[in-house]
Amino acid sequence: MARRVNGNLPAEVTSFVGRRDELATAKRLLPTTRVLTLLGPGGMGKTRLSRQIGQLVARAFPDGVWLVELADLQDPSLVTLSVAEALNLSDETTAPLPRLTEFLADKRLLLILDNCEHLIEACATLVGRIIATTPDVRVLATSREVLGIPGEQVMPVPPLAVPDHGVPGDSDALQLFIERASAANPEFTLTAGNRAVLTEICRRLEGMPLALELAALRLRMFTPEQILHRLDDTMGLLSAGPRTAPERQQTIEGAIRWSYNLCTPAEQRLWEQLSVFSGGFDIEAAEAVCELGSGSLIDALTGLVDKSVVMQRYDGDTARFSMLEPIRQFAADRLRERGDAAAVRGRHRKHYRELAMRGQTAYWTSGDVVWFRELTREHPNLRAALRSGLEDDPLETIATVTVLRPFWEHNRFLSEGYRWLTDALARNPEPTAERAKALSSAASLAALLGDQESAAGLVTECLELAATLPNSDIMAEAALDRSLLAFATGDRQRSLDLGRSSIALAAENGQHAIEMDSHAFSFMAAMVLEAPGRTELAHRFLELTTASGSHLLGGLALWTVGIDHWRLGDLEASAEFHRRAIEQLALFDRCVWLSSAFEGLAWTVSANGDHLRAATLLGAAESLQRSTIRLAHAITVAVGDKELLKMRDALGEDAFRAAFGAGANMPLSEAIDYALGRTVAPAPEPESAAPKRVARKSAVAASETNVLTRREKDVARLVAAGHSNKRIAADLVISIRTAETHVEHILTKLGFTSRTQVAAWAHEHAL
Repeated sequence: MARRVNGNLPAEVTSFVGRRDELATAKRLLPTTRVLTLLGPGGMGKTRLSRQIGQLVARAFPDGVWLVELADLQDPSLVTLSVAEALNLSDETTAPLPRLTEFLADKRLLLILDNCEHLIEACATLVGRIIATTPDVRVLATSREVLGIPGEQVMPVPPLAVPDHGVPGDSDALQLFIERASAANPEFTLTAGNRAVLTEICRRLEGMPLALELAALRLRMFTPEQILHRLDDTMGLLSAGPRTAPERQQTIEGAIRWSYNLCTPAEQRLWEQLSVFSGGFDIEAAEAVCELGSGSLIDALTGLVDKSVVMQRYDGDTARFSMLEPIRQFAADRLRERGDAAAVRGRHRKHYRELAMRGQTAYWTSGDVVWFRELTREHPNLRAALRSGLEDDPLETIATVTVLRPFWEHNRFLSEGYRWLTDALARNPEPTAERAKALSSAASLAALLGDQESAAGLVTECLELAATLPNSDIMAEAALDRSLLAFATGDRQRSLDLGRSSIALAAENGQHAIEMDSHAFSFMAAMVLEAPGRTELAHRFLELTTASGSHLLGGLALWTVGIDHWRLGDLEASAEFHRRAIEQLALFDRCVWLSSAFEGLAWTVSANGDHLRAATLLGAAESLQRSTIRLAHAITVAVGDKELLKMRDALGEDAFRAAFGAGANMPLSEAIDYALGRTVAPAPEPESAAPKRVARKSAVAASETNVLTRREKDVARLVAAGHSNKRIAADLVISIRTAETHVEHILTKLGFTSRTQVAAWAHEHAL
């Protein structure tokens, strides 16, 4: 019979959900440390987690697991007495601490001190004394602030895991919400119809357990859809918890306000101002945006981190800080009440405008890596700054949006950039130079998105406006826009002519970025046309980027030179230029050109006879291609398909698919190492094992065509013809989204990862 566990842990009336990793970590840490502090903001579930840990490790403590609840205690001098009371020690001395330590001297127990933050100094003093005078007592503390004593092991408690966007399935947050909802409303059930809404509620509440539990209570009177709709006013909705709960858990706002009241005036002021940030911030941003008067920002920020109001993490060597959304929203409300919101938003906007405007030089010089990296990291803040700017300062904001064009284009944010530009244009109807530049940038993105009608209208308006402006320098950029549009409409020769015109105009006016962009696109147009002058365009492009020190445009230039060497049959030089291109483009997290460099290297390797390696590289290129919008798309179609057929013929279908699949399954870092020759190809799977990942997909793909519906066969046929989703939608008179859905279903049914594989399958089955 199991031995009875000693202590005072209360019986739980609700189930414990999730926290498998945290429980395992705590179980591993407790034998190695005397003091383990569960650190996190209010409402994170530290109390419940500490009790569960106590239950999990109870057998290791023959003298029991003892819970001391400090939440309602306000007098620091009563901390020691409260511990003694929890341990059932009689109050028989005016010096409770010696009595307590004497009692604990020969005990092997776990002491859980719950909610230490508002009594942090008293708790730290007591725990330090207990650890110094007892050999086998361990302390598990929960706090929003570290105790700060020697030997303390801190274990941050994160929110519950929430489902990723676009990824179906359960999560700890969703499970908790469903269980609490079912308890609150016995008629509530999870269905296929409400799963998506419930998942979004969990995301919006960021997995914060208290928020989830309070939201679940509202299912007694609201539908999930109504709750989701009201989450913009989270604090107003989640305003009443169960009456038997402690006061601090009656509402989310109550829990958060408790932390607020524990802060110094400087910490409160900083907390409020930090609410303007989105997606986190660093020290420099906080210093630029927040003003505390005579207070020290560093001291106040340190205090907020110690109190778990602000969470700290590291992005490389850079410390980043963030707040959970309910905590941020609480602070935003206080900021509005104080009347400072507009001023703080203005400083926030100014800081991120300065970051964006650095691109005027950084984009085409050696500063591009840092600039793109910072833009990627600060993308949420850029969005927040643009959003407030369109409301408060639209003329300044249109310039900010426009200068970000390289970020929108090269980082696969074309649609977002186009939306920001069109919004900014709508708010800035005046005939200004800023509007002309925004029209040009919007036209460029529209052309890349395949919206030829909008692109044409924007270019026309840009040229008409430029004609009325004195000293306009927009003509080179407008010529490049027209070149893109001509290419999209099939007039390749006009596209090349306009591209060359853009080069000349940009060079004349010292517009280095436009000159380099124009060289890149003119080379592509010349390649498709097989026009003379390709070599000169590629090498001049490389000269320009080498002189400027650019990495992104430099990598693109290396790719063009590599393609030209491949075209001329100089395969050794081509491979070297492509490897250099991959090295440079890999410096950027989301660069659209990295997959093109992989493709170029694959063509080169194939031409050199190593078809297996080429197929693997092509698979890696396909997995990197997260967007169908590429300036090199025409080259891929015209040239890549021919090389693909050569590889398939040389290897045979099974070997090609195995190699292609191996490349497609490589993580990015492994794919880069493989392309650069740092690693060998993945070992091919044995024939008998192939069904696990490759041959099974091949078997499905080789099955009868009735695996697809008739409409899906129609879509597959058009994919094989090289049509985009937009073209497929037009041909079949369906929406673009429906076309995308059909393509996704085809890939799933056939077990493929790329449109190229679908095209090959369609050809095999005579579609």
